[in-house]
Amino acid sequence: MNEKVVPVYVITGFLGSGKSTLLNRILTDAKAKGLKPAIVMNEVGDVNVEGQLIEKDIPMSEVLGGCICCTSRGDLGLELVQLAQEHEPDVIWIESTGIAQPLEIMEGVTEASLYAKLELRNVITVVDARHLLDRLRIGTGKTLKLMKEQIRVASFIILNKTDLVQEQDLLELQEAIKDLNAYARLALTTNAELDPDLLYADIEHNRSFEQEASEHKDDEHCTHENCSHEHEHEHHDHNHEHEHSYHNHSHAHKHGTLHDHVNVVTYYFKGKVDSVVFEAFLKQLPQEIYRAKGIVAFQDTASLFLFQYAYREIDFLRITPQKSVNNVAVFIGEGFSQADLLNQLEQLDITN
Repeated sequence: MNEKVVPVYVITGFLGSGKSTLLNRILTDAKAKGLKPAIVMNEVGDVNVEGQLIEKDIPMSEVLGGCICCTSRGDLGLELVQLAQEHEPDVIWIESTGIAQPLEIMEGVTEASLYAKLELRNVITVVDARHLLDRLRIGTGKTLKLMKEQIRVASFIILNKTDLVQEQDLLELQEAIKDLNAYARLALTTNAELDPDLLYADIEHNRSFEQEASEHKDDEHCTHENCSHEHEHEHHDHNHEHEHSYHNHSHAHKHGTLHDHVNVVTYYFKGKVDSVVFEAFLKQLPQEIYRAKGIVAFQDTASLFLFQYAYREIDFLRITPQKSVNNVAVFIGEGFSQADLLNQLEQLDITN
């Protein structure tokens, strides 16, 4: 029986901030140092795009179809205990979905520690500099409130994509972050590039996570019985609308979440798509869609590509997965027409 205490680290941050890029850097570093990591990945949709690219020898659990903070906290505890007992990792990393409220995740870890020797060490929040600046200028809204809460609970904050803002704006962002959280260490990065050793270090003046959770619990986080958070939750079952059979992965799938201001559309491609048409499609997405990602096969190349879309920025990365992956796209936003989006996807999807 494993008697060692397994440290647990949480990576949080709003959609498109760079959490997956950071996690990949951490995993590469762990491999170089001979460490054995395990991962819990949470997605609000029904497919974990980045998880399909994780090396198959890394133990990984997926919590899909909702965010840990309000629908799957119990699942998180079970997954953590199972990972610790079956794989005996040196460290466990949790990457939460971008719309997760982190206090519930932290409580889920501490509850799991009753059944396995787990210790929550750090909560790392990744912040998109341009996006936070835009939200601060607006000054209100559900997204801004959630971003602020993710900053407040962090012990380490990574202000990412700093190359997309001016120097004077960067100073404004640092002041705003310090006002929200004077205790956390702050690192400024581009492309989430930093020494992973910094994330493992003990944080001077760091408050206990249990104390922080207790301070905010009554007025800052949502539970099944009540939600005082501005992004209120509808208390109903998840709605799944299938247009084709799920098992052959050749269908469009719309997933409704408990975060009533956030819509998620998951689409499984039936065939290959035209690369030029697909890029043009991404460029004309409505502004209400602020995050998209997926794996696509193009007609004009034999390679698969991982695509990322965040706040009008598009990135394609040629990939060679070590295991079977789905050709799939996930779109996240609020107030957009899901029917129109699905119709456009059907139009560009070409069956061989």
